[in-house]
Amino acid sequence: MNILTKAIVGLGIAASAIAVLGESSSAQPRFFCDEQQMSTVVRTNQGELPMIRWMDGSFPPPWTPLERCREVTARFNTFNNNGTLKYMRAAMMNNNPVICVAGYKGGSCLPNGLLITLKVGSDPNVTFKRIIDRRIWATSGAVSLSDETQGDELISEVDGTVYFDIEGLLR
Repeated sequence: MNILTKAIVGLGIAASAIAVLGESSSAQPRFFCDEQQMSTVVRTNQGELPMIRWMDGSFPPPWTPLERCREVTARFNTFNNNGTLKYMRAAMMNNNPVICVAGYKGGSCLPNGLLITLKVGSDPNVTFKRIIDRRIWATSGAVSLSDETQGDELISEVDGTVYFDIEGLLR
């Protein structure tokens, strides 16, 4: 093998290694269940932010805090991977309080958009506001509320329903 051939082969191997390393870091799921902290965590440009801490052990089997962490985290990743993780909102589904995915600000829950089932009898709006308030403070400081005419805020309200622009957080 001459020097030019060795150099080309060497560059090819180096480029392949860089491509594989780049793929592995970008192939990491955006959300993960931190089983030590029992939290669903999101990876953002600002770093890893715990979104939800799973502490309630009162759900019926098999829904231990660990199983809820794993399942909800998987849902976040599924919605993110298929491009439907746009907005989050509180709602009622099948008479249960939930946090779900909406396709747009002002939209209802997507037909299969369930993210989190909350405890029966809880107010989904109160729980949802607690989740998003913590995320906004962690990522951007003071909370900015907007109305339906402003499109660049992470939290907005349309007809009395609060929406969180999760897609905006992930940018």
